[in-house]
Amino acid sequence: MKLENNDLEKIIAITREAALAADLPFIFLAIKKEDTPHFEIVFMLPDRLKLVKEKAFLSSVNPFVGRVYEGQGAAFADDPHEGLKNILGRDDIEGLAHELRAKSAGLCPIIVEKNVQGMLLFLAKDNLPRTLKTVESFAKQVASLFTIREFQRLAHDANARSRSMIESSQNLFFTIDTVSSQVKVSPRLEEMTGYTQSEFLQSMNSPDQYVVKDDLQKARDFYRDAFGGKKTEAEFRMIRKDGNQVWFNIISNPIFDSNGKLVAIQGIGKDVSEHKKATWELEKTREREQLKTEFMSVISHELRTPLTPIQGYTDMLLSGGAGPLTNEQKESLTIIKKQSKRLLNLIDSVLDITKVEYGKRIEIKKEPVSLNAIIEEVIDGMNFQFKEKEIKPEVELSPEIETILADEAKTTRVLSNLLGNALKFTPKKGRIGIRTAKVAADAQVEVWDSGVGIENEHLANIFEKFYQVDSSYTRTVGGIGMGLAIVKDIVEGHGGKVWAESGGLGKGTKFIFTLPLS
Repeated sequence: MKLENNDLEKIIAITREAALAADLPFIFLAIKKEDTPHFEIVFMLPDRLKLVKEKAFLSSVNPFVGRVYEGQGAAFADDPHEGLKNILGRDDIEGLAHELRAKSAGLCPIIVEKNVQGMLLFLAKDNLPRTLKTVESFAKQVASLFTIREFQRLAHDANARSRSMIESSQNLFFTIDTVSSQVKVSPRLEEMTGYTQSEFLQSMNSPDQYVVKDDLQKARDFYRDAFGGKKTEAEFRMIRKDGNQVWFNIISNPIFDSNGKLVAIQGIGKDVSEHKKATWELEKTREREQLKTEFMSVISHELRTPLTPIQGYTDMLLSGGAGPLTNEQKESLTIIKKQSKRLLNLIDSVLDITKVEYGKRIEIKKEPVSLNAIIEEVIDGMNFQFKEKEIKPEVELSPEIETILADEAKTTRVLSNLLGNALKFTPKKGRIGIRTAKVAADAQVEVWDSGVGIENEHLANIFEKFYQVDSSYTRTVGGIGMGLAIVKDIVEGHGGKVWAESGGLGKGTKFIFTLPLS
């Protein structure tokens, strides 16, 4: 189907709006080339990804695209690779997904009269139904512009096919003859508004009868511009005959004769209530998420406040500022200092969980620190848990690694989470160890255990938010599935990598991560 430049500009604007409304990091619009099975990419956001824009895809080659093409229904793919297969190589796809923090791919067909005329393909941070529903509503807006172009062509032909399309369409079509003042409206009118054609035409002289009062000016402006020969669009709330309100989107196109005189106005209207509802729900969700983030920030701040003087007075007492101390007193104060520091880390963990939950990067403040000293301090702080499990940690620290550039508190959290996991999933008298090694320009840390192990099918997903391996043992030990997501965010925030290895159930697990030495 051919499009004029102004139509394409409008479609691109709708695509941009879809990306904003659904909070999508990546989206592109592909239009079907006439008489071919090919879909050509005509717009992409962000536009800097030229590697994608220069290519096209075939619905018969990509199974995911083919499935959507045949089924004509929007769909999610849990893996971005499914959506971009045959456009990019796997490494390029993984790099793009990592850069954009995309977890899934979505595809919405642009359907005009039961034919797929285009595709909106996007990468998303999640695969929530409301995200797909929001994009789908914008895909329908694009479809309506295609329909207008098709309607104009068919209207000029004035054949039976034109009448058939109008009568069967889910959209409302109308034609106003500005010379004879005759108005024709498609049968969809009564289903959409409850009014018969004659009732609706009578009310056009008094828009206040069927337009919500607050939106009256929008409707008046639309009619003024339409009869002024302008291509125009408006969105307002209509009052159905039964008293219910529906959001109505209406677009008009002027028709001129060879002398430039306005002879007709053709237009299309549609019920966009579902789209409005989806957008409203999305906004409400964002507001709730923002309130939750702000609440957690305030609570964390309030919890931090009393810890500052506790740490200050503890340091003062340990330094002898209030007089000499016995060895027993020093030991008690040292424990207080360590535990207050641990509590501070727990408060920071609460904030980190909130950030990771909403896709925000954890803030990393790098400074020269001793990795070995951090490891020893974490193990010492977990001494009670190790004794309770009757496990002596096996520690192998490489002498090649002395100082690294890292965030001490965040690195402590990574090690605490990984050792805590090892303790959680290793039975009494099992084995837990930690070893470090210098690998190229990185410090590599391995935390291993002889615990329950992980099946291979779960290894790729365990660093995702809220992901938990479902087994009787994991259900017993509990957890919310955020610890490893935080580990991944912190490690990658340092410029490192993290992964897991396991021989399967009952064969223990290794968590390995790297941090740049400088």
